[in-house]
Amino acid sequence: MATICISACIKNDNFIKGDAKIRIFQASVLDTTQNFFLNGRQLGSSTTYGTNSSYIVEPGDSSYKISSRILTSTSDLASLDNQRLVIGKNYSVFLTKASASAPSSLLFMEDDVKIGTDSTKLIFLNLGYTLGSPVLVTDTGKAFSPFNMAYGEKFTRKIKLNKSTKISFTITSITPTNPKPVVAVLDSPTLLNGKVYTVLIDGSKVGDLQTRLVTGN
Repeated sequence: MATICISACIKNDNFIKGDAKIRIFQASVLDTTQNFFLNGRQLGSSTTYGTNSSYIVEPGDSSYKISSRILTSTSDLASLDNQRLVIGKNYSVFLTKASASAPSSLLFMEDDVKIGTDSTKLIFLNLGYTLGSPVLVTDTGKAFSPFNMAYGEKFTRKIKLNKSTKISFTITSITPTNPKPVVAVLDSPTLLNGKVYTVLIDGSKVGDLQTRLVTGN
């Protein structure tokens, strides 16, 4: 069964003057546990597939080479050069692939973690490179119109939660698993006003749809 994993992250207050924050995700189902590095220095602990770190404080207004390595390797599996961390900003780095046969790569994104107390911000990100079709996202509470997401697409929706909020995810492709795993619905008991969530859309090794819900503030 596909499940939603809620991973708490540290709050966005109490910045040390001159610092930024960065967190790391192992989001590649076909890759093993990784170590991540900033300019050759290990960033956080080893990260297994389907997990992420909390935000880690690093000096801001600096440029870094960000890289990932398999645990037993001294060579980079994937890397990004000259990624700048701006003072007071939050960032996420994802290990992913463009397709099952493509080389591993890193995706670097700035996170907008600001939100009022009367609403919720949902950042939908599709990194399901094993899925055979786009993902349809629907809210029966009609806080937003249904939309399709191809691999690599990111959409942000700011909503006011209510009892009718029920956000679901579907694909049209056929996968070997029968019956298909159930992807949990996001609803008002799951979500809280005043929170920012990354909704990470992913695929299993055989192409079944999976989602993870990760808090950002």
